[in-house]
Amino acid sequence: MPNLRCERFGPFDVDELKEEIENLEFEYMMDLAPSKPPTVVRLCECKDEDYEGYHVRLFVGDYEYCVEEGHEAEDVKSMLEDELSYEVYAEQDLEGIPRFHNWYMALPGKSPYDKHYIEECKRRADAFFKEKEDRKKLEDEAAAKVAAAEASAAKPWSNTPEAERDVAVLFPGQGTQKVGMASKVLETKACQAMFELASKILGYDLVGLCAQGPQEKLDTTLYSQPTIFVVSIAAMEQAKKEAPEMLKRCKLAAGFSLGEYTALVFAGALSFEAGLRLVKARAEAMDAAAKADKGAMASVSGCSDTVLQEAIDKAAADVGGGRKAYIANYMFPEGRTCSGDPKVLEKLCEVVVKMGAKNAKMLAVSGAFHTPFMAKAADALGKALDEADIQMPSIEVYSNVTGRPYQSVDEIRSLLKRQLVEPVKWEQGVTHLLTRGCKQYVEPGPGKQLKAMMRRIDQDAWSKTITLEG
Repeated sequence: MPNLRCERFGPFDVDELKEEIENLEFEYMMDLAPSKPPTVVRLCECKDEDYEGYHVRLFVGDYEYCVEEGHEAEDVKSMLEDELSYEVYAEQDLEGIPRFHNWYMALPGKSPYDKHYIEECKRRADAFFKEKEDRKKLEDEAAAKVAAAEASAAKPWSNTPEAERDVAVLFPGQGTQKVGMASKVLETKACQAMFELASKILGYDLVGLCAQGPQEKLDTTLYSQPTIFVVSIAAMEQAKKEAPEMLKRCKLAAGFSLGEYTALVFAGALSFEAGLRLVKARAEAMDAAAKADKGAMASVSGCSDTVLQEAIDKAAADVGGGRKAYIANYMFPEGRTCSGDPKVLEKLCEVVVKMGAKNAKMLAVSGAFHTPFMAKAADALGKALDEADIQMPSIEVYSNVTGRPYQSVDEIRSLLKRQLVEPVKWEQGVTHLLTRGCKQYVEPGPGKQLKAMMRRIDQDAWSKTITLEG
């Protein structure tokens, strides 16, 4: 009888099998039973998620020979890989020789008592299950990618007439991150898929970072931007379940700084994956630029833009050396943040209060964002933007640079690059947005940053603003 190994799967007729294999002793036993002496047929009970029955394991001399009627060895190998789930375990015979239960790991024509048999079977077993694990990992990644793409691509407002849409979605920027965010959205499978894909793209455990922090890590540009982006998109995905009617009425979107990317993904201009890759590139570029050219930020409130600019110019002149600072964010009336040289900003905080401002203080930010200090970051981001697949959004999205909706794909690429070196005109954009006839304003994601700003821009709109926890 040839020394090959293959399988026969039941149920089958024992009498027929006896006729097929003559002069052999039969003994019924469960898997994991001790091996029997040579010239024994084992009828092994087999149960797993796909199959329940018996298979035959036949020993001839020192060699194991399993019968599978009507199948070649390669067919059986395929059957094992495609149809049955096997776990690694070793059967122990009376002399303590382990044998691994799987056709794929056996050595055709080799004796289980060969001194090299155990090591070789173990090597094959490890290789087989590593390949199986790697294949499943790739399949899971592909499934997560498809699920995330489907989630971000589905637009509930597509069938709603324009005249019936009256909801504006406003996405937050950096600064709203906190340990424990995302706990609610992760109850949804589609959101879980987003986080799985995001973790693979970013190269770190995003769920763990959101849940456990530490806060110091979350607060860095490198981690806060991707985190807030994913959490905000996930909050709108969660809204498909909790607020479907609201989503059907979406008319336009806007986002503060980082939030502009989230708005573009939400509106369909970018896929979730493409948007996250851009946010990752943006965060890395801004982090590198901030470390290379030390800058700072300060907040100023209670004075006009004319007075503020005069104070900036005076502070720069007093410090000297060609050092500069700029208005970086127009948040709400008489509420601004400035970016630039740390010494100029420290001087500004002294000067502007003397000129009539109510408050001025330095912020715990280590970069001069939205100013020419970010020129290197803009160049690096520009390369990523040139390669990104960008479409016109399905609803209007406001630009931070102009305070108006985008008009073309080329404008999206150009203005996203300029956004790093020019001020965020949030107040101007929201003021224009308020003329569009919206009856509800939605802020998804962590915190209530934009709702607080809305209160200072327009009391009526603030009363119509809701937040969706991320």
